[in-house]
Amino acid sequence: MMTSNYYNKLYNDYEKTQEKLDAVLDELSSIRKEHKKELNNLNATIKELNKKLDDANKLNKKLQNEIDRLKNQNNKNSSNSSKPSSTDIVKPKKTGANLYNYRVKSDRKVGGQLGHTGHNLSKKKIEDLINNKKVEVRIFKHTIKGNPRQNKKVKYVIGIDIKPYIEKHIFKYDENFKDTLPQQFYTDVTYDNSIKALSVELGSYNVVAYDRLSDFFNVITNGILNISNGTLVNFNKEFSVKSKKTVENITNNIMNSKNLNTDETTTKFGNKNIFVRNYSTDTDVLYKPHLHKGHKPILEDNILPVYCGGIMGDHDTTLYSYGTKRYECNIHLGRYLEEIIQNIKYITWAKQMKRFIFELNKDRKDYIKKGLDKFSQKQIIDIENRYDEILKLAIKENGTIKSTYYKEKANALYRRLKKYKENHLFFIKDFSVRFDNNISEQDLRVYKIKTKVSGCFRSTNGAEYYSNILSIIKTSIKRQINPYDAICKIFNNEELFAN
Repeated sequence: MMTSNYYNKLYNDYEKTQEKLDAVLDELSSIRKEHKKELNNLNATIKELNKKLDDANKLNKKLQNEIDRLKNQNNKNSSNSSKPSSTDIVKPKKTGANLYNYRVKSDRKVGGQLGHTGHNLSKKKIEDLINNKKVEVRIFKHTIKGNPRQNKKVKYVIGIDIKPYIEKHIFKYDENFKDTLPQQFYTDVTYDNSIKALSVELGSYNVVAYDRLSDFFNVITNGILNISNGTLVNFNKEFSVKSKKTVENITNNIMNSKNLNTDETTTKFGNKNIFVRNYSTDTDVLYKPHLHKGHKPILEDNILPVYCGGIMGDHDTTLYSYGTKRYECNIHLGRYLEEIIQNIKYITWAKQMKRFIFELNKDRKDYIKKGLDKFSQKQIIDIENRYDEILKLAIKENGTIKSTYYKEKANALYRRLKKYKENHLFFIKDFSVRFDNNISEQDLRVYKIKTKVSGCFRSTNGAEYYSNILSIIKTSIKRQINPYDAICKIFNNEELFAN
């Protein structure tokens, strides 16, 4: 009996203990569930925070790239980009008359500088002009105080006599004559070719606006000439029509050249852009205006598609579809290298490449003076090996660039140098190939001047007239021909530049 009670008591204690254990287990399970819930929430929070951190890092990286881009853009000038030198702004230390063009006052005296060759007319030059009967001489005799036995003193004064004249043409009738009234006399009063030529020269190459040009003729003729803007436009149109054969001659000369340089600039046509491409050699230049850019206007010009020589451009990949050889402008390359040099101070390969390329050009100029037409084969091999060594250094150094923006800049320049190695080094294998495309930029500069001074073209025909006029004027200058004389000859129906 006592044994039975003992077991019953023991069983009861066991049940109570089991109940307590179950309660503890239930509590533990509840705690685990709560803890798991909290852990899941914590993991979700950590995941969310990690995502925000990743987004913040991406944004920070993006912002840093944008800062680098804006710094780079702000630091761009004519030395490290394709921007013209006119955009290089130096804040003046003092205000003054030259504030508008940001010139800074220097300590130099006004006028010619020490060491520069003077350009004053000499007495000998004047006497040569007189002896060669190139000028009219008007003699004035004076008497001054002095010894009569002294040699006469001769001084010269140069002047220009501007006065209008009128030609009176009288036509009488005769039944036996076949000639009819020339077209130029269809109106009762017309302008001589001298006025037309001066108008074309001043209005086009010297970029004098029509209003100012009309005023100029009025002033120098003491009010006799009052030429309207419409008449001045007609002068350009007449010249453009009469210059057709001469423009064809210029085109043929360019087509027969070994190498040509070409570039494109933008000017204005009303509120739109108009694009002008030049085709330049040492002796000729041709301008072609278009409303678009790319392959289409090049095909319309029909010069590059049938040209069989070498073409120099400013890394315009459009040009690689034409010609037999393509050359890269190393002046532009130098600017892109300078961009890397200025913005990534610890990179050395860009500085080495720029110095290397430009020293090659100096050596090339020296060899040309000695009558050579290229580097020796051994020199060319050594040059190409050195070029490759610098590119290997570029791979190594570009990997250390922290800024992703500048790293991509440097890598893009490396890829360009590697891909277009032959095009950049053509000038060492053939000295007739230019080092740069500066001739194109110089030939196109007048369009930028016109845009700034006289504004936009009012019609596509006006742009075409201007381009034909400029082609003849610039070709005359390249050939050391007086452009005014060339314009007069065109107005007289002569054909120029046949070779």
